[in-house]
Parts: sequence; C-alpha cells; structure tokens
Amino acid sequence: MASNQTFSIEYIATLATSTKLSPHILVELLADLEATAITIPLTEQTTDLISTYYSAFLLSLLLIDDVNEARFLSKRISSHLAHTLPSQRPTPVSDLTAYPLIPPTYNLLKAVYTRSYSSIYNTLLSTPWSPELQPLASMFLEHFRRKTFKLLSYAYTTITPSQAATYLGFQNESEQVVLQKLMAEGWVWDGDQGLLKTVAKEDDEDDVGGVISQAKGGNDGRIERLTGLVTHLTEV
Repeated sequence: MASNQTFSIEYIATLATSTKLSPHILVELLADLEATAITIPLTEQTTDLISTYYSAFLLSLLLIDDVNEARFLSKRISSHLAHTLPSQRPTPVSDLTAYPLIPPTYNLLKAVYTRSYSSIYNTLLSTPWSPELQPLASMFLEHFRRKTFKLLSYAYTTITPSQAATYLGFQNESEQVVLQKLMAEGWVWDGDQGLLKTVAKEDDEDDVGGVISQAKGGNDGRIERLTGLVTHLTEV
C-alpha cells in the first residue's frame, strides 16, 4: 500500500507526465494507490487531490482499452464519494461538482462505451484539463484517433470526407484540411465520386479487439469478419 506521503498531486503528476512509463505500468502504479485513496478524508482541502487521482486512473484505463475496468472503477468512485452525501447512495455525476475533473472523465468513459464519437472528441478537446491530466488526455486523443483510423481502413473501402471527419474528430476542420490529413496517411481522394478510398496498412500495433487480425485471415467468412469490424463503428 502506498503511503499518504506518496499519495499527492505531485506524485500523480510525475506518473501521468512520465515518458518512461508504458500505459500498462501506469495503470498498475495508479491501481496500487487506490487503497490509500479511499482512506483520504473527503474535505474541501482534498477535492483536487481526489479528483486528479481518480481522473488519471480512469484515463489510464482508457489508454489500455480496458473500458470494463474503467466502468467498475467509476462505480467504486461513486461509492467512495457518496460518503460525503446524506443519502449515502452512489453519487450521480451531477453531484460531483466539488470534484471538477471527474464529471468530464465520466462523460468520456460513457462516450467511449457507447462509441459516441462526437462526444468523445468534444469532451477531450473542450475540457479544461489540469496540467497534471492534460498529457493523459492528449495521449488518449492520439491513441483513440489512430485506432479509429486503422479500424476505418479495414472496415470501409470508401468513405465520405464528412464521415471520416466525424469518426476522427476533425469536424471543425475544412474539407480540404481533412483531405490533406488523410491523404498524407495513404488514403486516395476520388474527386469524381466525392469519396476517399481507404488503404489498410500492414502494421497492427493497435489491433481493435482482435477484429483487424481476423479480417486479414483470408477470404472464407470475410463478410462476417468485416461485419465484426463495422460493429465497432456505430451510426454517428
């Protein structure tokens, strides 16, 4: 168990901003602090600390695509913070205003779970993340965008610029900028059809739930495998 001296905003910031820690190691280190977190008195003086810790933990879980554990953590957070309420029941997000970074992190988790792409990017880009959490939010933005780009490359042969912009969080960019970004990644613009032709790359560093490797498994059952890919992309 970590000591109370270790459980500090400064220590959490050191972990969250370290370039030497892999996301999985970061999750392990933050998980080790949870037993200490639940012993910290919930006062006006500790709200920033509690908010920073739990938000960093949730973001780190999203970085390793462990959405289920992030959801379990959100329930534990609500139970912990419920001790500040007369009802002693799990705390709805609307009652977490004393912990300013937890509601947007909850919103991000919900958006990821429901694959609400617009909400994911809006939360990541519009939330005034603290200096301690901004690196994690930026890392997740890049991670999610790259993973979604790879998924689109395998799930679709063609896609409109507006669809791609929504999936990749470029809604505020002009179509020309979107085209430049995606053509730089190898996609091809068919001006006559008004469509981008996707190009799947061979590196599978960010395989999405194993479905990309399945899609490359040959022609037998290819429709089923592509259907599996598309189920990871909801209507937006």
